[in-house]
Amino acid sequence: MIAPLTRPDELEKLSTELAARLDTDPRLAIDTEFIRERTYEPVLELVQVGTVDGMIALLDVQALGGLGPIGAILTDPSILKIVHAGGQDVEILTALLGHIPAPLFDTQIAAAFAGFGTQVGYGALVQSVLKVKLSKEEGFSDWSRRPLTPSMCSYAADDVRYLHQLHDRLSARLERRGRVVWATEHTERLLTAAAETTPLEDLWKKVGSKQGLSRRELAILQELALWRDDEARRRNKPRRTVLKDEPLVELAKRKPKTAAAVLELRAVNGVGTRQAEELVLAIQRGLEVPEELWPVTESSPPLDEHGAALLELLSAVVKVRAMEEDMPPSLLAPSDALRQLAIQRNPASVRNLFTGWRHELLGEALQATLAGTLSVVWDPIKGQLACRYD
Repeated sequence: MIAPLTRPDELEKLSTELAARLDTDPRLAIDTEFIRERTYEPVLELVQVGTVDGMIALLDVQALGGLGPIGAILTDPSILKIVHAGGQDVEILTALLGHIPAPLFDTQIAAAFAGFGTQVGYGALVQSVLKVKLSKEEGFSDWSRRPLTPSMCSYAADDVRYLHQLHDRLSARLERRGRVVWATEHTERLLTAAAETTPLEDLWKKVGSKQGLSRRELAILQELALWRDDEARRRNKPRRTVLKDEPLVELAKRKPKTAAAVLELRAVNGVGTRQAEELVLAIQRGLEVPEELWPVTESSPPLDEHGAALLELLSAVVKVRAMEEDMPPSLLAPSDALRQLAIQRNPASVRNLFTGWRHELLGEALQATLAGTLSVVWDPIKGQLACRYD
């Protein structure tokens, strides 16, 4: 069993050992274990690190009070950090360290470009690539419990044990297919976005089921979302445990003027008199927002009959190109971007389909489709669909 490090002197010793090993091979496998279901901010409990020569360390962040000198290693631009599905790891480490732990190699993203499908799990990827079957026993463990059991420590260590081997195999496969730059570009974009925080004034945009609200009601929703965030922070609770999205939308629609009216709403559960009074004040603030400052939704207009047909054609082109490149269609072209293209019918309106690696793989075919110079046909010789340029 690999015992978690809990003392600052152990952390100092680890920092020295890591520096020596990373000087030889500047790649560090990283994973984290955290709890985000109980508190306003996620609580980082454990950080796992591993080197190419098999050294693995588990850092009990709560006992250590932070990452100390390891933080400088994680943000060192000369050291490649290898993660799997690292969006949440990057989010929580960036919040703790103040910097994105770049550069990064995400084995899940690399696997998608290497032909393993989108969002493949770590265990499935290890089994497929390395023929090693990992235990799933501790997948839903409470990582705040102490002491950590031997089984939990073994599970946590396995999460970094195979990342270097995956990096080697996936890098070689990407190199053979000429996709290293594509995967790197996509990784940087996704993980940088994961590290970004939503401005408080934009929290309303994350509220679900708000379709159909008027702009005036969106101004109220904006104030209600701000109230929920303040209350969640004050109580150190996740936002949606203070009040779910549906009640916020209902309050924005009904606009109750008294605390009693708030408490009468069936959708509003678990709210006391004080919170009801504060909700009324938030609604009033929303009603007082000048019209020129009302929020604007970014929803796309509905597709007409021709737009719907064009979307089907564009989707067919994407599927054919995806099959030709052995890539998931959803990675090649996000559905919302494709829909926007069917509405606007102008490449300049959907830049992410016509820049970088997507433009190289798909841009020409989509432009030719819009110009009427490409068709999707059945190739009877190859026994598959194909794109044909006129």
